[in-house]
Parts: sequence; structure tokens; C-alpha cells
Amino acid sequence: MKSTQWLGVCAIAISSATVLSGCSSDPDSSLMNTAGTATTGGNATTGGNATTGGSAPMAGSGTTGGSGGAPAPAGTQLQSPAYFVKLSGADATTGAAPPAAYTAAGCSSCHGPNGEGFAGVGPEIRFTPKDYAVAVVRNGRKTPSGSPSAMVAVAADKLSDADLDTINTWQNSFAKPASGQSLYLNMCGNCHGPASPTGGSAPISIQGKSKAEVEQYVRNGSGTDVAARASYMPKFDTTLLTDPELQMIEMYLGSM
Repeated sequence: MKSTQWLGVCAIAISSATVLSGCSSDPDSSLMNTAGTATTGGNATTGGNATTGGSAPMAGSGTTGGSGGAPAPAGTQLQSPAYFVKLSGADATTGAAPPAAYTAAGCSSCHGPNGEGFAGVGPEIRFTPKDYAVAVVRNGRKTPSGSPSAMVAVAADKLSDADLDTINTWQNSFAKPASGQSLYLNMCGNCHGPASPTGGSAPISIQGKSKAEVEQYVRNGSGTDVAARASYMPKFDTTLLTDPELQMIEMYLGSM
């Protein structure tokens, strides 16, 4: 879940006010309802997850689904920085010191010194699937509308594959939250909504979705284009999100 929004590494010498982990640099913080309104609370990333960054959609685009072709549930589209998750308090547990490359590459200036995010600047990026993190860092990130964001591509001559792997290992090493809402915030909120599981950087509601559907997309992912916020979701294996942790998220979502 952690869409769309990752959670990637922040580009060097970024002067823009926002970046991504599943995040966007679009300065419009207004909401655009595509259907329904938000009702309940939640997180996060990008971290990303994304990584989120972050998090990502539960189904395909707004009209057609992911691998199964089922319609995606309509939700609320948020623009940056409204969908950025900024972890705080018990949700922002401290861990090992960040790798030197994380600070040297400029990641901390947007995603916080411990990947917890900066309010109004960039999302949290803890607990991000490795493949998704690498794709975001190497290719950059687009806003929900498809325009370039402040999260630009970072080439290997600026951040080596080895350093990127070290950063990803670190960002996934924090102690896991103890509640479904906090787990949602850390892993799903950047894409599915920081204050409600009814939409974030992706206009897709996951509130009350069945356990079978949640598990299908969490374990298998959806889509092939990482840049497509409403149709791509990275898969979370049990090393990053255990079955008991996923069950806590499902309880928070009201899954049956």
C-alpha cells in the first residue's frame, strides 16, 4: 500500500517546496472530489512509502481496474502538500542513524532526518518496497496530474546502487507501529489519504473494502507504470508487512 504514494530519495539541491515519496510538487493544496467525501482518520509517507511512499491504489485507474479489471472505487483527490504524511509522536519512532548517503544526497531536506517527512515539504518514506523505491529514485516522480514534481531522477553517479540499497534497508528498519491506524499511516497514507482512507495522491477509496481485495492488492501489487498514481501499487511481501500487521490495517479500514 504505500502509495504512490514512496517514498523515494529527494533530489540533490532541490529548491522546490515539495517532493515526493509517492509525493508531488504541485502547490495546489485544494481538494478535488471525484466522488464522496473523507470520513475517518489515518497517516503518512511516502513515505513513502512510496513509499510512501508510499502507498498506492487498491485498483486500476478511475474507470478500469488493476490486473483483474475491476472498477476502482472512486475517492477524493488531494493535491500536495495536503496528501503528505508527516509522522509525529508515537508514529515517528526513532531508529538507527541514517546512512551518510541519505543526508549527502539531500533526502533529509525533504523527507526529514529520519524519513518522517517535513510538514508541507515532503512525505514520510518509511517502509517502502525496494523495487518501488529504486524506481522512484531513478526515474523521478510525477504529480497526480502527470506533470514533473520536485522529486526528479537521481542518477547512479550521484547516488550509487549500493548507497541506495543501504538507504532502503535503513528506511525499512524502524520499529513497526502497534496499531492498525498507525500502520496505515506509515505504509498507506501518502497514496490513500493522510487523514482518511478515502483518497490521497490517488483518488481511490479503500475504506470498507473486503479483506480479500485488500490482500490481493497488498500482496500482488497492481499495474506496471510506477508514474501512474491511480493505477500502480507496489506489492508488500511479508518481510515488510506481516500477515498480523496487515490484519490490523484491515480492521482499521473496516474490512469484512
